[in-house]
Amino acid sequence: MLRFKIHHLLFWLLAIGFSKFASSQYFHDTFDEIKENKGIAFLQPELDKLLLTADSQETYAKMAHDFSVKLYRLKNYKAAIEYALKEIKSYEDQQLKNISYNKALYQLGYFYEQTSELEVAINYYHKVISSEIYSIDTIQSYEKSGDCYFKLGSYYQAETYYLKSISLLENHNKPGILARLHLSLSKVYHTLNTDRSRKKELESLSNVLEIKEKSGLNERRLSILYNNLANYYNNSKTYDFDNAQYYYKELLNNSIKNNDSIAIGIAYGNLGNLYVKQKEDSAHYYLKKSFNYPLPVETQSRIFRNLTDFELQKGQKDKAIEYLNSAIRIHFSNKDIDLNHPTLVDLKEAGDLIEVISSLSKKGEILLQKHEVSKNSDLAISAFKNLQTADSLIDYIQSSNREENSRLYWRKEASKVYHNVVYCSYLLDIPELAFLYSEKNKALLLTENIIENSAGLPISIKNKKNFLKRKLLQDEQKLDESLDSISLKFYSNSILNQKLELKRYNDSIIKVYPSIFANNFDNQLTSLKEVQQNLQDDEIIISYVWNQEVVFKDHLMCLIITPKNTQVLEIKNASSLKDNITLYLQSLLTSFKTKEQRRKFEKTAHNLYNKLFPSKQLQSQLKGKKVTLITDSQLQNIPFESLVTDIEKGTYLIEQSQINYAYSNSFSKNNNALKRVHSKNLITFSPTNFEQVGLPNLYNTNEEVTSINKYIEGDNYIDSLATKETFLEEINNYKVIHLATHASSGEDPFIAFHDQRLEIKELYALENNAQLVFLSACDTSVGELIQGEGTLTLARGFFHAGSQSVVASLWKASDKSTSIIVEDFYKNINEGKGISTALHLSKLKYIKEHRLSDASPYYWSSLIVMGDDHLITLEDNHLYIWIISGILVLVLGIISLWLYKKSFK
Repeated sequence: MLRFKIHHLLFWLLAIGFSKFASSQYFHDTFDEIKENKGIAFLQPELDKLLLTADSQETYAKMAHDFSVKLYRLKNYKAAIEYALKEIKSYEDQQLKNISYNKALYQLGYFYEQTSELEVAINYYHKVISSEIYSIDTIQSYEKSGDCYFKLGSYYQAETYYLKSISLLENHNKPGILARLHLSLSKVYHTLNTDRSRKKELESLSNVLEIKEKSGLNERRLSILYNNLANYYNNSKTYDFDNAQYYYKELLNNSIKNNDSIAIGIAYGNLGNLYVKQKEDSAHYYLKKSFNYPLPVETQSRIFRNLTDFELQKGQKDKAIEYLNSAIRIHFSNKDIDLNHPTLVDLKEAGDLIEVISSLSKKGEILLQKHEVSKNSDLAISAFKNLQTADSLIDYIQSSNREENSRLYWRKEASKVYHNVVYCSYLLDIPELAFLYSEKNKALLLTENIIENSAGLPISIKNKKNFLKRKLLQDEQKLDESLDSISLKFYSNSILNQKLELKRYNDSIIKVYPSIFANNFDNQLTSLKEVQQNLQDDEIIISYVWNQEVVFKDHLMCLIITPKNTQVLEIKNASSLKDNITLYLQSLLTSFKTKEQRRKFEKTAHNLYNKLFPSKQLQSQLKGKKVTLITDSQLQNIPFESLVTDIEKGTYLIEQSQINYAYSNSFSKNNNALKRVHSKNLITFSPTNFEQVGLPNLYNTNEEVTSINKYIEGDNYIDSLATKETFLEEINNYKVIHLATHASSGEDPFIAFHDQRLEIKELYALENNAQLVFLSACDTSVGELIQGEGTLTLARGFFHAGSQSVVASLWKASDKSTSIIVEDFYKNINEGKGISTALHLSKLKYIKEHRLSDASPYYWSSLIVMGDDHLITLEDNHLYIWIISGILVLVLGIISLWLYKKSFK
């Protein structure tokens, strides 16, 4: 103790007299001496005393920095963060924004990241990025931001930051960091698991292999490379057992050679996972062996889930559940946590929310499988609680995730949970819960988007946001058109910068207007009671819930909602629907040439009708009703109107029920609540020549517009006047927008104008307030299916932009039949019919007036209404003429009367 006091006194004397000469080594030695003589518990008070001896802010900052590093290594993270904050404050008090300041910000971000305070960490990394001083810390801050976004489940944001970091490394000879970034990117792409991402995953791994050949890799990165290559081949979409096994064994051998115990454990665990897929008994040995090594928590969780799969193969559901409980609890330090009702603090504590969600969802499915055998309602209740917790975690992730593509990813993941919760609600006979989760399963993001778009943001902010979106889209289009390497590189970098700028702007909007973005989606969900109160006696809503990735049971769910009752049905053998739907659609794409073709179609359409409306009671309920269909999965691509209700008479569903389609009840409620102001009735676009966009000419579109003008006059842009620029400038002023043109539902959906294409992405950067958009073009209601969110169609793009209803097509039908239906539709609109009623009546009239082949559903069932049956109140654009004419008649009358009286005088 005496020795410590002498040294301590000596330090104080030196600090007071010669602190400007103090070195990091001296601070470290003094720190160690205090720790050794007084113990860890007394460190902070002594360190605080030492800080008071600093004779300059520079020395103070240096001491605080060194102390924070030492405390971090002692795993005293709270104290480490305290001293890092002191260091940063010292620089800010001096108004010093130099490299040392940036390093301090970076270090603090790193500390917060290690304590799972990821959003705070991102904030400090972004401070480094936004600094005017550029250094290697800037590059690494992009990388570490990517790490944080990945952990938060914002995968597309992580991709952007990793790519930006890679682009900045071009002028630095840092092959090790470059390899690390490509390995991180490959992990992002592996998680996304789309066609595009799998291709990118292989490209990233190939880049690392190239670095390995040119510059070599350290042993740790080599192990990660072997692991990631094996994972690529251990994917169901790219499965190759031999390659996966080869790279896992390379990982194991490399790890054993370097005595890397963590990597050895990971190798054994991943080999066990591979052998589970092969249904080999050795899987159990490898999985159990992996626990002999110090594994990260997320790896242990995955191994427990692999053991779950192994036990399920053996039919041991109870053992499988035990392993899942272990997989869940390992993420929480509080082992007594009630996982069915965790607090927000508990949820935040979990290091890997994605693993927890997967385990909870899996556990819910196993409990439902057990219920199938025992019919014990307690199992359904337990399944519901686990799935409800998974839903809470997904909501938590979504609440901090603003990037659209990442949110779409989570909609897909959430959909499996929602499907199973609806089934639980059916088993427990709680229709209100079934309704709630069927609503959460449909167009949630679209509903949030239209609510946010209509929020009270200043016009200038909305305009700038849309400008940034359009600028990004322009660069993406130019990248697609680029052929040379210089252009490819230029626009790739430009896109990254645009994405980052758009994110920064969105973040700044949220900070300034937090209340606008604070509304939880659950607050915007309509209730079952509210829906029933608004239904008329002749109305019925049918909502389907069908996630084909749910494999424990081959079924889909159906909710039938009337003003007084709600019924939940289970439709079994759903897989048979897939072939039925395919046959149905194929039969619809041509007209009937023979009686045999018609009979074959009627049989297919009647079978599908009986499967989708599986009880005589339900079929009876449909008769004479206005039916709103909220569809799911492949059902979103078929017209229900042409289903055959009576095979003997060949009666179509449209002949007994009026059909319209909706994304969800909650979307309809919020969409119809938007305030829409218009000054004009109708605008039409009907280009005929598409030479500039490489498409064939259309010769009947102008006739279609002429027929519309018989009933509703408007501003018509035909031929070369139907340009994209005119469309973008004019659409906000009109109640009805009619587009008679080409369209595509392919990989990049678009609408064609005379001079350019309008791509679907551009619709998301537009605003319009039309009551109706009529898309008289092929495939405008067909697109990429995102499970849990819906089909990404051109119609959806117009809804996102603010449209109230959309008439769109499921395929390209005959121009002649379409023109007939379109003309009658606008006639009905002019006569005061609602949108759905107008299309319904025009189709019925077509069927009535045509026979044989001309009456085939191919001609009349492609057009569908998305939205409700609201009226369009047309303004009389000639009212001023009538007023002037009236005044003239009155004046002439007065003059005539005066002349008449004068003649008698």
